[in-house]
Amino acid sequence: MRSPHGSTTAGPRASDASSAVTPRESQVARALVGGQFLLLGLWVATGHALATSWPGQAVQALGCLLAGWAFAVMILAQRRLFRISPDPTGHTALVRHGPYRWIRHPMYTSILLVVGGSMMEWRTATGLVLLASLGVVLWSKLDFEERLLLQKFPDYADYRQQSWRLFPMLY
Repeated sequence: MRSPHGSTTAGPRASDASSAVTPRESQVARALVGGQFLLLGLWVATGHALATSWPGQAVQALGCLLAGWAFAVMILAQRRLFRISPDPTGHTALVRHGPYRWIRHPMYTSILLVVGGSMMEWRTATGLVLLASLGVVLWSKLDFEERLLLQKFPDYADYRQQSWRLFPMLY
């Protein structure tokens, strides 16, 4: 939404009635976060987490900058600590500014950039399996999260038509 001053602001407030998730949805959310952290832990354990070439380092730096920007925007918009769970309980407004203007899931994009930056040089079957598995978990997590956001925020369907899931002009 545009403020009277022309800047983009958070969307309409969500109602409390639509913000509750079922116990099953809560379990799915925890499982997806657990899978994400398991795969990230395995990636770090490989010893190849940091890129050593400038292209890999540039991709990782871009991922870190995007994560920092998204983190700051979300904290300021929600006035609370950032949550890792795909469960939108506690989110008071749909954030549509900062990186969220173009990308609905910039934190997932940043994870893929940081991991992908190291995978640019570590081209092994293990690395490919880890990156593909992380991609599947993140895709599942964002798909699950989008279903919940559609329930919680009436204008989320419109926002989906105006933004990209992960990578502008690609997906």
